[in-house]
Amino acid sequence: MKSQDLAAEPAPPAAPPAIDPLQQGLALFQATPPDPARAAAWFRAAADAGDADGLAMLGLCLLEGLGLAADPVQARSLLELAAARGSAMGHFQLGRALLTARGGPGDEERGLWAYVAAAAQGHAEACFNLANCLYAGVGCLPDRLAAKALYLRSRALGCPLRPQGVLVQRRELKAVRTLAQRFAAPDRLLYLVRERQQELALLQALAQRRQPSPRTSGEARLRPWRLAAGVVAAMAGTLGHYLRPASRDAGPTTINF
Repeated sequence: MKSQDLAAEPAPPAAPPAIDPLQQGLALFQATPPDPARAAAWFRAAADAGDADGLAMLGLCLLEGLGLAADPVQARSLLELAAARGSAMGHFQLGRALLTARGGPGDEERGLWAYVAAAAQGHAEACFNLANCLYAGVGCLPDRLAAKALYLRSRALGCPLRPQGVLVQRRELKAVRTLAQRFAAPDRLLYLVRERQQELALLQALAQRRQPSPRTSGEARLRPWRLAAGVVAAMAGTLGHYLRPASRDAGPTTINF
């Protein structure tokens, strides 16, 4: 066969692009109107293929009854597995389940740290819900300065939600911006939140010490507070009322990977 004949032969057809079941499911889940039943079928296919985010989305459908009969117990199990496999969505939805006691006992502290894990991976709504917890003291000691920084961080990540009635004072602005920048480092968020909680616990312990007797000198009365002065300066603006207003939830259909 001549060379020109070889050149004239048609090229073999290109292979069709591989179908990503997770992306297929998300497209249906976020469509207008959404099709949760078909989306759930694709999420199951993604989960069966070993996709941790597909597992998390299937867990979400079971948790909320989206396209499937609600089964919070099975949903919690799937979300635990997805989180263990490193899915940001898994951590986020597990945090919601733990904080609302769906599918098993509630655990505010575990729910908080699930939000921390998701927020460290850049999940905008987890960052917002983590700020809610820190602001209200849900699963932790209130840390309003860190909460304000995380609200700012969630906005930078694209979260459309806005806290109601939360204002950054002029004296807090520099600290809030600095904290928001530090929280942006994925490997630092957990450490920073834990470190600040330990400092707040120290402050609380000092504040709860018994009042000195009338015979105690003024110098002795001031000594514990001088010990905490450096911590107080570092944590300015973080202490607040131990009130528990209802935290706003980012909701089941907000997706951010």
